Amino acid sequence: MKSSLALTPGIRQVQAPLQPAITSMEHRSDAPGPKGRVSKPAPVTSNSTRSRTTIPLSNHRGEMVANLGSRRISLALAALMMTGALIAPALADEPVRGAEVIVPEVVSIVPHDPTAFTQGLEIHNGKFYESTGLYGESSVRIVNMTTGEVELQRDLPDEYFGEGLTIWNDSVVQLTWRENTGFIYDLETLEPRGEFTYIGEGWGLCSDGEDNLWIADGGLTIKRFSHDLTSFEEEVEVRVDGLVTDKWNELECPSNDPFLANRWYDDNVYRINTETGIVCQKVDFSAIREQFETEDSGVLNGIARDHAGGGWWVTGKNWSNYYQVNIPWGDFDPSSCEEESSIQCEALVLQCGVSYWKATDGFAQDLEFVSVYAFFFLLIILPPLYIWKRQTEKPPLTSEDKQEGGQHVL
Repeated sequence: MKSSLALTPGIRQVQAPLQPAITSMEHRSDAPGPKGRVSKPAPVTSNSTRSRTTIPLSNHRGEMVANLGSRRISLALAALMMTGALIAPALADEPVRGAEVIVPEVVSIVPHDPTAFTQGLEIHNGKFYESTGLYGESSVRIVNMTTGEVELQRDLPDEYFGEGLTIWNDSVVQLTWRENTGFIYDLETLEPRGEFTYIGEGWGLCSDGEDNLWIADGGLTIKRFSHDLTSFEEEVEVRVDGLVTDKWNELECPSNDPFLANRWYDDNVYRINTETGIVCQKVDFSAIREQFETEDSGVLNGIARDHAGGGWWVTGKNWSNYYQVNIPWGDFDPSSCEEESSIQCEALVLQCGVSYWKATDGFAQDLEFVSVYAFFFLLIILPPLYIWKRQTEKPPLTSEDKQEGGQHVL
């Protein structure tokens, strides 16, 4: 019988079971389930046609105008291609460079419960604090860092899906996915201390060196909670290679250092400058997953800093191990990173525009997005079209045409 969050004894000692990893995952990119794809409706077509009647007197003139219209379209397309040909070389000459890729080194390996659908990971006083997910299987637990044994565990009620976890104000704080509820536990006993509510989904959670809580909801930003946990006071929009990027998940917020975050279905951990939201470095864990993990292992989802030992640990959903890793960060230069990212965004105008559109919310922002693109279209395309129109402008109807009922056919 599972222990719930009610104030009843719910702590139990268990040995990490060596069972086959579960295969059900809430994060399947090709499934119609939670966080999966939604099929697009088929486009609606129309077979309706419009009949037109012309007078023989104007047939020749109508053909001439139709030819001019086709020629005008061809000229417009040629102008568009010419504009792209002129702009592309100039943009290609810009010194575009993406985030620096870092390859970690494995220092040690500790067994991990393969049935644990890991959602968050922290280290405190030589112990792993871990949050697991899935409805009916979610928990918060304390794990021995030497043996991988689960020493304490508290299960969530079946209607809650556990998500990110962190240590904050001598307590353990855990998010839930779509239940808009966060739970606070005693740091030593995991007894419930309280709960709070928030707007949106909960994915990742971390505490910085100033006792601030930051949350990731799978969107384009990382948000800071107010100290009373009743609202959001700040948000940082994250950009990778100049593009606003979403699906931010597990978080780690070292004191006085850039944040670390992983993305859903991504083997990288990204280092984020919280002043600008720009990613200058990313750590690629794909080789570790491919070398040590099984086909039943899920995605990377858990990174924690050992403040006492000075190292880093990672794991994932249904992974068979925790990995202590050395990450050669090198020098971190936010100023040069910001400059390179802005150049990248200028070189990929269309992609940046799409990213901006994804980042905005509401009719006003959508209108602004459309207006910006309309302005550039008018600026580049219309002046040549106006010149060509002046050169091919069809003549007005003559008095003879009017008397005979002639008309120009478009």
